[in-house]
Amino acid sequence: MADLRAENPATTEQFAKLMADQGVRLPLGLDPDNIGVVVDANGNGIITVDVNGELPDDQADKIAACVMLAVNTCGGFRAEVDRG
Repeated sequence: MADLRAENPATTEQFAKLMADQGVRLPLGLDPDNIGVVVDANGNGIITVDVNGELPDDQADKIAACVMLAVNTCGGFRAEVDRG
């Protein structure tokens, strides 16, 4: 098994650049049409929580919102979630 190497950016700007270098434009958001899916600023899906559909929708959506919040905070954004 290959070693997993993670960069440790020291600033929010470095983190945002690291994400951009991987084709992920910040800030992240929640897909309005798909529960538990995190999308980048271009609307591209980048994370799907509970891909097997084993969790209740509200739980999957809350987990996705936490991931979105954490990534956006690291990127220097203030995340707000409003699912209506």
